[in-house]
Amino acid sequence: MNRAYLCTAIMVVFLGWPAAGTASEPGALLEVDSPRRYSLEEITAEVAVLFEGFDPPLRQYEVDRYRIRFRSTDFDGSRAEIIAQLFVPIFTAPAERPVLVFGAGTTGVAEHCAPILEVPEKNRWGNFVANMLGYATEGYIAIFPDYLGFGDPDTPQRYFGKVAEAHVMLDAIRAVHNFFEEGQLACLRCTAVRPSATHFAAGYSQGGHAAHAAADLRAEYAPEIELTGLIGFGQTNNVATLMREMAYYTPYIIYSYAEMYGYDEIDPAKYLQPQWLETFEEDVNRLCVEDFQSYYPRDGEELYTEEFHRALHEGRLHEDFPAMAARLEENLAGYSGHELPSLVLQGEHDIIITTPEQDRFVRDLCELGSAVRYVVMPGARHRDTRPAGFRLSVEWMEELTRGRRPPDDCPSL
Repeated sequence: MNRAYLCTAIMVVFLGWPAAGTASEPGALLEVDSPRRYSLEEITAEVAVLFEGFDPPLRQYEVDRYRIRFRSTDFDGSRAEIIAQLFVPIFTAPAERPVLVFGAGTTGVAEHCAPILEVPEKNRWGNFVANMLGYATEGYIAIFPDYLGFGDPDTPQRYFGKVAEAHVMLDAIRAVHNFFEEGQLACLRCTAVRPSATHFAAGYSQGGHAAHAAADLRAEYAPEIELTGLIGFGQTNNVATLMREMAYYTPYIIYSYAEMYGYDEIDPAKYLQPQWLETFEEDVNRLCVEDFQSYYPRDGEELYTEEFHRALHEGRLHEDFPAMAARLEENLAGYSGHELPSLVLQGEHDIIITTPEQDRFVRDLCELGSAVRYVVMPGARHRDTRPAGFRLSVEWMEELTRGRRPPDDCPSL
């Protein structure tokens, strides 16, 4: 019996085996499926589409991909269960390597839009498996969690919900360490790698919001976890900015906030024109990202009520729509003064979050005490930020992993 088969056989025996005595704690493992091994040749094939036209990852290690389920906490303190994909590089000699938790970009809020369900040939939401294989084959223990609500048909995704996002990202790191705890999972013999105390939180678009949310809430929610640095690829940290610049995301924001905070507080009729209200809940629950961008208008004048559009663009939300203004403000991510080193990768031709708005966020981060490496990548669109910035992100993480001083562009901004 070869080693890979033996590993799989052992893991099947331990399917669903939680950490002893910790099943109710955030980050506790609830289920672990048997792994899928990727050879170096398979990794090359998997990453080809995502990295077409860009420098591909360096193939160094084969990778085992696990589907896991772990405990987390919703924004209101109630228990939640999170589904994630864990990518473990196969080391033959003992080594400690960093943990990278990565948040997805927008895919939708309904269950059938969960990132784990992505089939790139049919719904190319982000080629997320290829993205994570790229980091794992270069030696990172990478975990890619679905957002809270996915995996629970009765709970819509907490879209741009800062607290829920932070909990998922931090509990994902906890889950990685629980996975590797000695004696809990027999399949640890498959690889000699173990997680170090170096942790990076990263994300694409909405995922950048989640990474900074984790930094904002770490001290109170998961003080035992040290975050080494944050990476954002075309990240959106101010939800009101997204509503101004790219209106077709707003129905998801309104729906999610109404479900979280109550329809009495966040009433869709206050924000959306009547023609979008009759099938509002049906629409947001049937449309994933590849469809809603063509269904809803990009121009807010065609989507919003005249009053809301004016308040949004004239800075009058607090006066005219105080309930929404308060929720948008509490869901700002990255403005706590976390002072963590940050790498911000922006596409020159990004229309989801424009460069002037990203410039503004970077200056705010600098003023709040973070050392920021800020790179605007020539010719890159929003979807290009991950492959275009991949090598920069690996080089930046390696510098911090070695304990070197983080590069800081703040003095020149």
